[in-house]
Amino acid sequence: MAPYLPLYVTRSDGKLEVLTKSRKKELNAPSDDQLNNKPDAKGNVDYFKEVEVGDAKEVDWRRKLGGMLIREIGGQENADAYLYGHPQGRKKRYRSPGDFFPHLLWLATDEHGDTENCSCKFCAPDDIQVFEKPDKVRPPEPVKKEQSPVKKDSAPPKPPTTGTKPLVVAPGRSNSQDANASGVRAPSKLPSTGAAIPSAIARQTAPQQLVPTQLAPAKCFEQDQDAQYNKYIFRPGELVWFNRGNAWGLSIILKRTLTRDVHNNDRARYLVQPISHPFHNPPTRIIESEDGLRPWLAWSPPLPTHQGLAAPGLTYNSIDWKSVCSGRYGQGDAEVDGSIFAAKAVDDSFTLFDQLANNTVTTGERLYNGIYLGGEKIWTGEPVRLRKDPGQDIMVVRSIVERLKPGSTSTASASVFVVGDVYRFGTSQLQPGLEPPDNRHLPLRLRQDLEYRNRATIQTRRTLSFWKIIQAQTAVSITDVKGRWYESSTLLPILKGTLEYSKEFQRGEVGDVGGFLNARGDCNTRDAAVPYRMGTRVVERLEAFGKSIPPGTKI
Repeated sequence: MAPYLPLYVTRSDGKLEVLTKSRKKELNAPSDDQLNNKPDAKGNVDYFKEVEVGDAKEVDWRRKLGGMLIREIGGQENADAYLYGHPQGRKKRYRSPGDFFPHLLWLATDEHGDTENCSCKFCAPDDIQVFEKPDKVRPPEPVKKEQSPVKKDSAPPKPPTTGTKPLVVAPGRSNSQDANASGVRAPSKLPSTGAAIPSAIARQTAPQQLVPTQLAPAKCFEQDQDAQYNKYIFRPGELVWFNRGNAWGLSIILKRTLTRDVHNNDRARYLVQPISHPFHNPPTRIIESEDGLRPWLAWSPPLPTHQGLAAPGLTYNSIDWKSVCSGRYGQGDAEVDGSIFAAKAVDDSFTLFDQLANNTVTTGERLYNGIYLGGEKIWTGEPVRLRKDPGQDIMVVRSIVERLKPGSTSTASASVFVVGDVYRFGTSQLQPGLEPPDNRHLPLRLRQDLEYRNRATIQTRRTLSFWKIIQAQTAVSITDVKGRWYESSTLLPILKGTLEYSKEFQRGEVGDVGGFLNARGDCNTRDAAVPYRMGTRVVERLEAFGKSIPPGTKI
């Protein structure tokens, strides 16, 4: 630690006691209720704790306040520190460890040393470069809704999958897909009625040029792994379909690791726990290839195998599973039906994790680094699919916010929304003077996937694809989030099969994998007149799976 000198302010206007409006004395401190650290009925703990003198947080406050004070009233020495050495010269100096961390992360993880992959403020500034000459501006052509994949050339094509239609699944178009085609459900508009704009965010009105929001670096190892292109498709804690051999079942991902295949390429390997009814826990399974898994939203769950369980209103917790197993509901497979109802319960749930800030006293908000939304795990700094016409809009999430109702400390009535920049996929004809847009402000996975799309279409169709920002720093309720965004170049070969994928790529038919995916809530909301609901909040992820997994399961 650098040496420092103490500063003493010899007066204070602080009061230990104050008079209330009713002229009663009270301590100028949190109330007894606010100091109570006992869990409430739902197991939530929200309380104030006194910080002792010398505690790290107390020292941090004094150090920062001292620094701000000395800068205002003057001092003999400037304690700021800078890191020099950037290849672009002395003007490119880092002011703090946080400034330098994205560059350090790139140095440690990019095997090719390509500065295009670095997200630091000097290698990837926020400037949006015009990709047409100023004297010849053309609007992009309408979005092309092509249901075709692109080819991934950095790794050999994955082998064709067999039995892609599971015996226990009836794949079909989702409610969200049908809505855009037939008008079954009108998509929500941004921002949704349930999502308020955070107090710290000022909405831009009629901007001349929308500037993308700079994304913060990954805050943990797992988040960094999930931000990398072609690393892992699936994540611990997610609900997924898995290949059982003669059929497809439902499971939760417990662990994952990378192994080397015969070509010395990385191959993801997963440990999954199949889900079932409360009186049967199938053993865990090792899935050696991502071909043996599908996202939960890739297929729609089928009807129960027991005809008596098809009645409306039944849930996993309301069903008498002993009676089901004893045959009182007729013939069927209790394990399959248990997994179907458990999966629907998970789809209706959400769990916030990795709290970053607690501003409930000032703004009534808490900020989080991630959320389990239905069957999927979502981080800040990555794209999500939105329920917004024309159906291909995405948001790059900057913040995940929980806002309490005014005057309330209950999380049950809180609203949860994501804040970020909204992008729309577009295509235009390639012409002289037209260059690919600068996409350095986009997350790495979006940039890499876009390169594959353009590699196919530029050569065969002379068309260029891009993501255009249409809204900056917008708030959207989690009810208007369909789910994770997936790379077409990695997931489409699995969903469509390598042969069909390769043929369409050679023809330059580039589609978006989002057209093959359902949306969160589709399996529980069949009536177009019923709005999507935020769902049930659970404190810990495994609580969403309840008794469908063995006691003591860990992720």
